[in-house]
Amino acid sequence: MKATSYPALILAPLGLLSGALGTLALGVGIGQAPAPGLYMILAGLWFGLVVALAVWAWGMRSLGAAATALVATWVAWELAVNLAMQIQGSWLKGGAFPPLVVDYISGFAAGALGAFVTWAGAAASAAALRSAGSAVAVTLTGALFGLLLPWTNHYDTGAVLLLPWQAAVAAMLGFGLSRKSQTAIVSGGRVPPQSSRSTTAGRRVRISSETSMIGL
Repeated sequence: MKATSYPALILAPLGLLSGALGTLALGVGIGQAPAPGLYMILAGLWFGLVVALAVWAWGMRSLGAAATALVATWVAWELAVNLAMQIQGSWLKGGAFPPLVVDYISGFAAGALGAFVTWAGAAASAAALRSAGSAVAVTLTGALFGLLLPWTNHYDTGAVLLLPWQAAVAAMLGFGLSRKSQTAIVSGGRVPPQSSRSTTAGRRVRISSETSMIGL
């Protein structure tokens, strides 16, 4: 079995790489936080390239499909960043929740939103991802790893969030895409044992029928 039958093993390290590259230019953006704007533009772009590669390699080998995945992932990133900023700097600021709880809420919500939109952009061209289970798995992964957001403030580095979040979401996309790889292996010449048994049983039925006809 080829290594490419396991997309997650390739996409997870690429997610780590894109996360690392994203931390190098976090200040690139347009706008003044917490007002809506375009923030950390390159971080979303690097991860978009990873998702685009995933769609190209295991979904649909089309430049349009890859471009759609890239743009959707970048939009997902910007939506997630803006949502987190609105929750922290406007909607829940000075409310009943302590600042740390607000950070966790914003991280969870933004992580879920970013992961879901990323999944939707990839699933638009990758049929293997079009299932409720895949959508829930990717979205929940993004939400849970989004809980690392407060730790980026504690350690004053985006790497605490970017590296594990992008690696985990990329891996979950890979797990969903692996179903197509397994199907391709079967269609390439390997016959499942159950199919083989069914064929044998069918032959026995035909032989039995022919024998009965001769007897008559």
